[in-house]
This record gives sequence, C-alpha cells and structure tokens, in this order.
Amino acid sequence: MIKIKTQIPGKKSARILDGLKKRNGGWAVPHPIVFSGVGNGSYFKDIDGNVFLDFASQIASNPLGYNHPALNELIRKYNESPVKYAGQDFCVPEHLELIEKLIGISPSGMDTAFLINSGAEAVENAIKIAMYNRKKKKFSVSVDGAFHGRTLGALSLHHSKPMQREGFILEPNKKLPFDDSAGDELKELIKRNGAEKIGFVILEHFQGEGGYRMPSMKMVKDLNKICRENGIPYIADEVQAGMGRTGKFWSFEHYGIKPDVFSSAKALQVGAVVANKKWFPPPGGISSTWGGGSRIDMALGIKTIEIIKKEKLLQKNRVNGEYLLKGLEKIGFENVRGRGLMCAFDLNSERERDNFIIECLKRGLVLLGAGEKSVRVIPPYVIGKKEIDEALSVMEKAYRVVSERGFKHKGKICDFMGCGRSGS
Repeated sequence: MIKIKTQIPGKKSARILDGLKKRNGGWAVPHPIVFSGVGNGSYFKDIDGNVFLDFASQIASNPLGYNHPALNELIRKYNESPVKYAGQDFCVPEHLELIEKLIGISPSGMDTAFLINSGAEAVENAIKIAMYNRKKKKFSVSVDGAFHGRTLGALSLHHSKPMQREGFILEPNKKLPFDDSAGDELKELIKRNGAEKIGFVILEHFQGEGGYRMPSMKMVKDLNKICRENGIPYIADEVQAGMGRTGKFWSFEHYGIKPDVFSSAKALQVGAVVANKKWFPPPGGISSTWGGGSRIDMALGIKTIEIIKKEKLLQKNRVNGEYLLKGLEKIGFENVRGRGLMCAFDLNSERERDNFIIECLKRGLVLLGAGEKSVRVIPPYVIGKKEIDEALSVMEKAYRVVSERGFKHKGKICDFMGCGRSGS
C-alpha cells in the first residue's frame, strides 16, 4: 500500500534533484522522486522511505512492475563481464532469440527485425527502411498531434508540442488532420504532388505524447488502403502502445490492418524495427554499435514476451482496463477513453491537469500528463483490482481538492514540478 512519510521530495531526494537541476543538460520537469531500487509489483520505495503506487510504468517501459521474480532470477545469471557487446558486428545468442520471439508475435510475412537502443532510434530506422524503397521521395506524411521521438528524423514527423522541435533543421514533412478527413487530405497530397514523392505515411494507432487519442476505424482504414493502392510505405509506431498494453500485442491489430514496417521499444526493453525481409537495405545500410548488444536487455525482452503469454496478460489487461475505465467514469472525469491498460481522461485546463498530477504524487500515486490537458493512466500489467481501487481513491480525493476555487500548491515540490507555471 501507499505510505508517504515525508514531504515530496524528501531531504535525501531533494539533495540529488537539486544537483541534477544544475548539471543535467536534459533537465525538464521530472517527478521529484529518487528511486531506491526497492519495490514490489506496482509499488516502489524512494530513498526517503516513501512508498508510491506507479500508474505511469516508467513511461510505459516497465510493463511487469518492480522486482518481478522471473526477471530478477534472469538478471542474476548475467554476472560475468562484459554484458554489452557491439551487437551488429559481434553476435550473442540472445540477439537471434529475441528477434525470433518478436517475429513470433508479429503479423504473418513480417519476418525480419533490426534491434536498436531506443524508441526514437527504432522510428529513425523505420524511416530509413521506408526511404530506401522510395527513390523519388520528397517528403514524409504524419498526423496532427504526432510524437515519434527526439532524433532529428523522428522529430521531423512531430506535430505535438512546438517547444520540442523549435530551433532544429528538420526533414520535409506534411501534416494530415487527426480525424476522418485524413484519407481525403492524403488523396489531395497525392493529386498535387504524385504518390512517388511521398516517402511514407506514419501513424500511432493509439497516440501517446500528443494526447492519448485513438484514431477512428475509418481514418486508419482509409489511410492504409490509400497507401496500399499507391505503393506508399505505411509505418506503425508501436513504441508506447505496443507489446500488449492495449490488450493486443500491437495497437494496429485493433484495426485489422498490417503495416509495411513497425517500430517497438519501451516495454520490449530494446528498440526494434520489424518488416518483411524485402524492405531492408543491403548489409551495412543500417547498423549501430550497441544495437542488439546488451545481453541483459535482450534477455529481459525475451522473458517479457514469455511472461505476457504464460500469465495471459493480454486478456488480463483487457479486463482490468475495463474496470479502470468504469472507475474513472464514476469519478466524473471528462472524455474518459482507453484500450486495455492504456487509459486517459481530460481536466478543464492544463493548469488543473498539472495541479492534479502534483496532488496525486503528494498522496503517493504516480501519473503522467499528455497533450494539452490530458492525464494518462498506464499501470503495470501485474496490477489487480485492489491496486486499481487504491489509485481511484487517490484520484477522486485529489480531483476534489484541486477543483476548489483558488487552489494552489506550495512547498519544495514546486521547485521541480513548476506549480502554477502552466497555462490557465
């Protein structure tokens, strides 16, 4: 259960966070928590002894929670150095095994995978694979609200927060609306420019950073059909929604379509690109020193797939997701939506949303924002109704508090989470 003993952050955590704020070049607005390594299931302890309930899953990259016994047992086997190799040039058995496991949960015909370090790099290489097959390409196509990563190629596809792309030289890209008119807009692009000029179309089948939005069946079917009719590569970005979070291994499966290429990362523990062998460039066309080189990460990816299957977590995610959605609706949140354990709702403004997340954290529940005023709820797959009920109780109390007129946070937590600095 949640147990908060100190203010957030506690003294030990605050000392480390103050140092990072001064020295970390990637400093943004982190959750003011310093992990101790102690945890069990959906709960973890910080270095000040506070116990939190995690409904953020390390931004969807910790699907099995903390200290899963099968994962801990696996890690103990890797006690010899090195555990990291130049994986595209010097092979280890885990590389092939993970690729085979990944292909085994991929659509028929998608028989080849390339392993890499992160989600952004997975998208970057999906872009390269698609571009290699488009000799007359001039621009890419993505959709409103898209977020595909922070490397320059992936960032070129970005239509989420302007601050994430300002000041960089990016590749040419055109934006489609995130609604049922997307197919018609793509046809217009083809009419004006020619299909051969379009390098690829890329879509998150459950949008992440941009607002936790689900495209309609019509939107997806139209885009996929137009791409197939015109020979345009269709990329599915499964970095956040993939690996079982939505109740299927891949979120595009909810639409009955098959992409030409898809990316995966986060819950997989490594980055990956999957496609038919014919899509990949010749040897040397894509590579990476560390891609497929960490034996522990690959072994954890293999074991994660095995556990999801063995413990029937896809079915469990669907059942628990329905229970969670009903609880969120009962509290009275706006625009409650989701599939499996990828859920979200809206508050009245960005400021109220941020206040809500801070208040939940002070009460021991970890959540994340998305889009302009959305809260994402993405617990580990190992949760049960008891943990869901505890989280819903915290959310209900926090919502009641932050909805009061004139509410304002104060204390050390505001040094890190910017209390009151977002929009009105």
